[in-house]
Amino acid sequence: MGWLLVLFDLPVTTSQERRDAAHFRNQLLDCGYLMLQYSAYARCSVTLEKKQGLVNELREMVPESGTVQCLFLTDGQWGNMLTLHRGKRKLRRLVEEQPQISEQLQFW
Repeated sequence: MGWLLVLFDLPVTTSQERRDAAHFRNQLLDCGYLMLQYSAYARCSVTLEKKQGLVNELREMVPESGTVQCLFLTDGQWGNMLTLHRGKRKLRRLVEEQPQISEQLQFW
Protein backbone atom coordinates (compact mmCIF):
# COMPACT_ATOMS: atom_id res chain seq x y z
CA MET A 1 0.00 0.00 0.00
CA GLY A 2 1.14 3.52 -0.64
CA TRP A 3 0.28 7.01 -1.74
CA LEU A 4 0.41 8.64 -5.15
CA LEU A 5 1.61 12.21 -4.72
CA VAL A 6 0.74 14.60 -7.57
CA LEU A 7 2.75 17.82 -7.76
CA PHE A 8 2.13 20.40 -10.45
CA ASP A 9 3.13 23.81 -11.72
CA LEU A 10 0.52 25.17 -14.11
CA PRO A 11 0.64 28.60 -15.76
CA VAL A 12 -2.04 31.05 -14.64
CA THR A 13 -1.20 34.19 -16.60
CA THR A 14 -4.28 34.20 -18.86
CA SER A 15 -7.90 33.68 -17.91
CA GLN A 16 -7.98 30.43 -19.92
CA GLU A 17 -4.91 29.10 -18.08
CA ARG A 18 -6.51 29.98 -14.73
CA ARG A 19 -9.69 28.13 -15.74
CA ASP A 20 -7.66 25.11 -16.89
CA ALA A 21 -5.69 25.02 -13.62
CA ALA A 22 -8.85 25.35 -11.51
CA HIS A 23 -10.52 22.61 -13.56
CA PHE A 24 -7.54 20.29 -13.03
CA ARG A 25 -7.55 20.91 -9.25
CA ASN A 26 -11.30 20.27 -9.11
CA GLN A 27 -10.91 17.06 -11.11
CA LEU A 28 -8.32 15.84 -8.61
CA LEU A 29 -10.69 16.53 -5.72
CA ASP A 30 -13.59 14.86 -7.56
CA CYS A 31 -11.39 11.77 -8.09
CA GLY A 32 -10.76 11.48 -4.34
CA TYR A 33 -7.38 13.19 -4.02
CA LEU A 34 -6.48 14.89 -0.76
CA MET A 35 -5.22 18.47 -1.12
CA LEU A 36 -1.95 18.86 0.81
CA GLN A 37 -1.09 22.25 -0.65
CA TYR A 38 -2.53 24.30 -3.50
CA SER A 39 -0.44 22.36 -6.04
CA ALA A 40 0.23 19.12 -4.15
CA TYR A 41 -2.38 16.37 -3.92
CA ALA A 42 -2.27 12.75 -2.73
CA ARG A 43 -4.38 9.64 -3.08
CA CYS A 44 -4.15 6.27 -1.40
CA SER A 45 -3.22 3.39 -3.66
CA VAL A 46 -3.70 -0.11 -2.30
CA THR A 47 -1.75 -1.89 -5.04
CA LEU A 48 0.76 -1.05 -7.76
CA GLU A 49 -1.92 -1.88 -10.34
CA LYS A 50 -4.21 0.72 -8.73
CA LYS A 51 -1.36 3.24 -8.85
CA GLN A 52 -0.91 2.60 -12.57
CA GLY A 53 -4.65 3.09 -13.08
CA LEU A 54 -4.50 6.42 -11.26
CA VAL A 55 -1.55 7.51 -13.40
CA ASN A 56 -3.47 6.57 -16.55
CA GLU A 57 -6.43 8.68 -15.35
CA LEU A 58 -4.08 11.60 -14.67
CA ARG A 59 -2.71 11.42 -18.22
CA GLU A 60 -6.21 12.16 -19.50
CA MET A 61 -6.71 15.09 -17.09
CA VAL A 62 -3.39 16.93 -17.51
CA PRO A 63 -3.81 20.44 -19.02
CA GLU A 64 -2.04 21.28 -22.27
CA SER A 65 0.49 23.56 -20.59
CA GLY A 66 2.45 23.26 -17.36
CA THR A 67 4.12 20.37 -15.57
CA VAL A 68 2.54 17.55 -13.57
CA GLN A 69 4.77 15.15 -11.65
CA CYS A 70 3.79 11.95 -9.83
CA LEU A 71 5.66 10.32 -6.98
CA PHE A 72 4.72 7.07 -5.27
CA LEU A 73 5.37 6.84 -1.52
CA THR A 74 5.03 3.71 0.56
CA ASP A 75 2.66 3.90 3.50
CA GLY A 76 5.69 3.88 5.83
CA GLN A 77 7.23 6.86 4.05
CA TRP A 78 3.88 8.68 4.17
CA GLY A 79 3.63 7.94 7.89
CA ASN A 80 7.03 9.53 8.48
CA MET A 81 5.91 12.84 6.98
CA LEU A 82 6.56 15.81 9.21
CA THR A 83 4.44 18.93 9.35
CA LEU A 84 6.43 21.99 10.39
CA HIS A 85 4.92 25.20 11.72
CA ARG A 86 6.85 28.30 12.61
CA GLY A 87 5.80 29.69 15.97
CA LYS A 88 6.51 33.24 17.09
CA ARG A 89 9.84 32.32 18.69
CA LYS A 90 10.96 28.95 17.38
CA LEU A 91 10.39 26.24 14.78
CA ARG A 92 8.38 23.34 16.16
CA ARG A 93 8.26 19.78 14.80
CA LEU A 94 4.76 18.35 14.97
CA VAL A 95 4.74 14.66 14.10
CA GLU A 96 1.25 14.13 15.43
CA GLU A 97 -0.24 16.66 12.99
CA GLN A 98 -0.65 14.54 9.87
CA PRO A 99 -2.78 15.86 6.98
CA GLN A 100 -6.48 15.12 7.43
CA ILE A 101 -7.49 12.03 5.51
CA SER A 102 -10.97 12.02 4.01
CA GLU A 103 -13.47 9.44 5.24
CA GLN A 104 -13.00 7.43 2.06
CA LEU A 105 -9.30 7.03 2.74
CA GLN A 106 -9.58 6.42 6.48
CA PHE A 107 -10.55 2.82 5.78
CA TRP A 108 -7.04 2.15 4.48
